Amino acid sequence: MVSKKAKLKHLDWSPQRNFEIAFKMFDLNGDGEVDMEEFEQVQSIIRSQTSMGMRHRDRPTTGNTLKSGLCSALTTYFFGADLKGKLTIKNFLEFQRKLQHDVLKLEFERHDPVDGKITERQFGGMLLAYSGVQSKKLTAMQKQLKKHFKEGKGLTFQEVENFFTFLKNINDVDTALSFYHMAGASLDKVTMQQVARTVAKVELSDHVCDVVFALFDCDGNGELSNKEFVSIMKQRLMRGLEKPKDMGFTRLMQAMWKCAQETAWDFALPKQ
Repeated sequence: MVSKKAKLKHLDWSPQRNFEIAFKMFDLNGDGEVDMEEFEQVQSIIRSQTSMGMRHRDRPTTGNTLKSGLCSALTTYFFGADLKGKLTIKNFLEFQRKLQHDVLKLEFERHDPVDGKITERQFGGMLLAYSGVQSKKLTAMQKQLKKHFKEGKGLTFQEVENFFTFLKNINDVDTALSFYHMAGASLDKVTMQQVARTVAKVELSDHVCDVVFALFDCDGNGELSNKEFVSIMKQRLMRGLEKPKDMGFTRLMQAMWKCAQETAWDFALPKQ
């Protein structure tokens, strides 16, 4: 059975826009709220149209699990113990924020931080996990980190979270960087920090930028290959995609169902 940690990784950093699209899909009568009936209808549609859902539908055990999912912790969280509550976009996005924060926190803590910090190499490993980078290149990138940070000062969770918030908006980041490129500006550390402020509303520390550039600045000229950096980060955030029709928010909702069914969700659910 896949571990709790592996299941949680499927949730990852889906943009807020995707959640808003998902909510509008669930809100079938357009009243700004989603009830259990609407939620159940769209879940049925999702399961019938995605490769993962079709596989589960055709398996007796997993199919029954999906059918009984409406009694899961997830629906209790969204609609209350009596399942008669309404889900608003505000509550939906707050759920997203808490979930993403806690999933990243779990991954951060897995590295056994010392004095609240993980090493530069551990952060690099988090960035490159599921990135699709070939092993030879991956080894070279890891060697670059080791060379630059033999006695690094480490990174705090806030630094890590800010950078992953930046990555969560990777498509908008790509657009912003394209404008910089069109204007003739190189992708240096100052440019990256400016894009992070503009697109993701976060501050990237000088040190986290140093680590990122140590990973991706292969020729050491103080500039990043926009295309290579963005493509690798997109690959990381798109992991788990099986078919083009399995849209991001669809995979996210399926993953939340699996987590609700197979874990206690003690980190996401409020105490009763």
